Amino acid sequence: MLAVRNKCPEQIGSFVTTKLFRPRTFVLEPNSNKSVPIGTIACVREYLTKLGFDDLFDNSKSKGHPLFQLVCAIISYRLTENFSVEGCGRWLESSEVRNELGIRSEVSHRAINRAVERCGEIMPEVLSHLRKALFSMYDLEHTDVNIDTTSVAVYAKGTGLYDFGYSRDKRPDLRQVNFGAAELRDPINIPIDLSVDRGNASDSVQFVKIVDDIIGDLRDDSLFVFDAGGDAKQVLDRITEKGHRYITRKRMNKSDDLWISKFDRDEAVCVDVNDGVYCQRKMFESSGRTVYLFYSEKLYRDKMAALDGRSWRCVEDAKDVMRRKRDGTLRVSKTVIKRLKNPLISLNVGVQGKLLQNDLDSFEYVREHLSNRREGFFKLECSSNLTAGEVFSIYRRRDTVEKLMDSLKNHIDLKPMRVWSESSVKGTLLLCFLAQVIVSMVRYEIPELRKSSTKFIIDSLQNLTVTYVYDRKQAVRRVYSNFEALNSRILRDIVVVSGVSGG
Repeated sequence: MLAVRNKCPEQIGSFVTTKLFRPRTFVLEPNSNKSVPIGTIACVREYLTKLGFDDLFDNSKSKGHPLFQLVCAIISYRLTENFSVEGCGRWLESSEVRNELGIRSEVSHRAINRAVERCGEIMPEVLSHLRKALFSMYDLEHTDVNIDTTSVAVYAKGTGLYDFGYSRDKRPDLRQVNFGAAELRDPINIPIDLSVDRGNASDSVQFVKIVDDIIGDLRDDSLFVFDAGGDAKQVLDRITEKGHRYITRKRMNKSDDLWISKFDRDEAVCVDVNDGVYCQRKMFESSGRTVYLFYSEKLYRDKMAALDGRSWRCVEDAKDVMRRKRDGTLRVSKTVIKRLKNPLISLNVGVQGKLLQNDLDSFEYVREHLSNRREGFFKLECSSNLTAGEVFSIYRRRDTVEKLMDSLKNHIDLKPMRVWSESSVKGTLLLCFLAQVIVSMVRYEIPELRKSSTKFIIDSLQNLTVTYVYDRKQAVRRVYSNFEALNSRILRDIVVVSGVSGG
């Protein structure tokens, strides 16, 4: 034990001495107290009950634990820890956790697996119920929607949904599942639909499914907003035939190059001074649609910076290939074949290089070759004749659905998936989706949280805990801890705290 010199002098005659104090030894005595994160559990149970899911889930499963209790448990665990069936099973081994969830007996891993599968089997009913409940609960000014699609990599081979396709996770070596989501547009921004499809399914297939799912529940003249993946004619026709409108980004093609070459900012409408965004539009009276060609100075700078980086990488790759060819260490491999997109390298007869006199000349050659002359331009299409400013503002605000997809994959910890059957895949995605619905409802109902991220809200809910204080293995009281302004605000009408002690 270290001695601490106390600066408290004692006068002895003409001398001053200092006392040495030893801190008292603190003995940490183990106890049986257990802490449970109550914030996520209470929030999940309350919002699922408000949406009427207690009856829907319990009526769809007759044996074993009530399905609603298991759904609350899995979603609460998803918002508390990283999800796996094994991890959720270990979490539910705690009698304190089960008590907060209202689960009276132990839960096996098989029961959790079966609950996930059952959710996948009834996914259409769950999503339909969700839309009706939300539209009944809130006095919506509109039912305009944003739609987006993405993919998630998987570490399994068992289901027909798993396949190779364009990987948004940058993992082309792994199979994947494609899924899409629709959310109500601002100010509510709550998800209302989920689509699950094979990993090689096209975006248009997913968009058609989502549109068919939700179109009957929307008000007349609702507006669909989505990216270029949904610009297929069959998607657009489905929307307009039902009396709705759309705004979509359109893929650029060769017919647009002439329009781009004649684009004059002085004759265009400026819709964003800060980013230097200008627009020209064409109206087609026969179809009623309007096409908008935008040029963004900021987008141009970003695209050219990316093009410069790619061009320099091509120069360095070509130099490396030529160096290894001279050394005799070059082998025609997948790496070399992949580099065939490099304008400086060809594989006609052996490996051929086209390095110019110096790096700068080579760089200019590559950049000229790789440029499509469309940097800074993008094209939107609207089924009606809105102004350029209106279309641009509406489309830009669709970034909320992109944040939703990112949140599902990274903050609700969806990826990577490790389940095997098709119903398990759908069930896992659905439960993650419902977790995001709950977070979005919290964000909408509490105005001060409108700009808060999913992670911020989840972290705040996780902070609130209840500790079971035991005396000879008998719980004598529950102590709530870690109250702060946000979780107190969220749980004000959810958790009734009476006679609570704690921090």
